[in-house]
Amino acid sequence: MLTPRRLALSLSLSLLLAAPLAHADEGNGGGTPNALVINPGDLFNGVISIEYERALNSFFGITLGASIGLFKGVFAPPAGAYYTAGGPELGVRFHFIRDAPGGLWLGPSVNLYYVAGRAFGYGIGAAIGYNFVIGRHFLLQLGIGGGFNDYGDGIQWSPRLRLGIGGVF
Repeated sequence: MLTPRRLALSLSLSLLLAAPLAHADEGNGGGTPNALVINPGDLFNGVISIEYERALNSFFGITLGASIGLFKGVFAPPAGAYYTAGGPELGVRFHFIRDAPGGLWLGPSVNLYYVAGRAFGYGIGAAIGYNFVIGRHFLLQLGIGGGFNDYGDGIQWSPRLRLGIGGVF
């Protein structure tokens, strides 16, 4: 049985195992075009998430993430229904100030969900944030965003807090 504790431990372990593989990409002027981030800020929504960003050039990147909603978050309406759901997220980011994946970014995203006991859901959102690249391989992400999600019984608004930690490689 995959419990929230086991999932969080697995995500943390995968990030730690990926850290020794980090290296500068010589074809990107010595930059680091990849980022892997775990977002503990999503726990406010009852969600555990991880995302990967690939910089395609100095100002543009694509993101691929996965999230699992495991419990009712603090931003959920008190009388609203809660759904256990999980699935992929795909997005793009436009970077300003620093080369991608660092610096100020703005980007939309789309989500697909498998909703337990139902069928599938979807969502669309956007966020703005700043990726602080510390040293060569550590990343701290701060940002805010939100989105509209449909879990099968109507569209709901959900804010999103970006408090991510991870690495660049």
